[in-house]
Amino acid sequence: MKIIRNTMPISDIYHKMKSGDLIINRSYQRSKGLWPNNARTYFIDTILNDFPFPKIVLRDIIDLKTKKTKREIIDGQQRLTTIRDFINNKYKLSKVSKNFKGMYFDDLDDIYQKSFLSYEVSVDLVISASEEEVLEIFRRINSYTLPLNTAEKRHATYQGEFKWFINDLTDLMTPFFEKFKVLTLREIARMMNADLITECSQIILDGIQNRSSHKLEALYKNNDENFNRKEEVNEKLTESFNFIKNNLSELFETFSIPSYQFYSIMGALIFNKYGIPDEKKDLNEYSPINLFSNLDDNVYQELNILFNEVDEKNENGKYKDYVKASISTTQSYKNRLTRIKTLISILQNND
Repeated sequence: MKIIRNTMPISDIYHKMKSGDLIINRSYQRSKGLWPNNARTYFIDTILNDFPFPKIVLRDIIDLKTKKTKREIIDGQQRLTTIRDFINNKYKLSKVSKNFKGMYFDDLDDIYQKSFLSYEVSVDLVISASEEEVLEIFRRINSYTLPLNTAEKRHATYQGEFKWFINDLTDLMTPFFEKFKVLTLREIARMMNADLITECSQIILDGIQNRSSHKLEALYKNNDENFNRKEEVNEKLTESFNFIKNNLSELFETFSIPSYQFYSIMGALIFNKYGIPDEKKDLNEYSPINLFSNLDDNVYQELNILFNEVDEKNENGKYKDYVKASISTTQSYKNRLTRIKTLISILQNND
């Protein structure tokens, strides 16, 4: 067995599939039709914007009937059939593609059609491999893939309104998460940025909740076909996030503020400006003020004291309850409530 690593333009791959010189081996490929239109659109949009996607693996075989060499797909069936079907105008791009929504391939300007067809796909070509070796290659490709965490499973399972709403917000917020180490690069790579934004959305829709993968999945499931509150949630999250960027970035530069603290700050800001559901009436002592914060020097001073005590794990300081709620079981309802209530009070300048 020999493996040749190279690239092929999409135009060559398409014509080989059309002519039957590139085929799918059904014995180890999954059935076709697994990708819904939003997923296909996102993939095509990746190519149209010249982003890379994982290599495909092909195998050279001899067709004894025709005495010709053909190639079969070992890994990459969904990607290649999605490309072929798009070129054949079998589906149009959904609104997931911001710049090309509603377009078939033939609707693209000539410059984009040419760019798409000339896109170079990374290819591993397997030569002189037995059936056993091909199956082993396929098994190994799949065994090397990390098991999906719950955030990745949700993002892979659901392809409707809520998933793509969260996807758009990750594009907006992730540079901030990365810059200020709200999440590590590994956490971002494993989609914990989408997870965090989903939990912030949950504050608006359901109020403060304990950390629950089941509840987060319910948000995706219940809002998959129609996310009727999309505009409202988008405005509240975006405005709250912009307030943090414009007014509290120095705080993130000075102190370590990981994801659970970001969640707490967002929760307090959303409550102050808009109010949030409070089924247990645990926030009755506070009322929204129609502002994110009564910002002044005292508020900044108190926030600095608070996060300094958190950094130092000072359980005897002014904000000892907040510190204790940040040390263990940080995602429980009780501790989330304690942190958000403290921040509400500080941001409203109640001290």
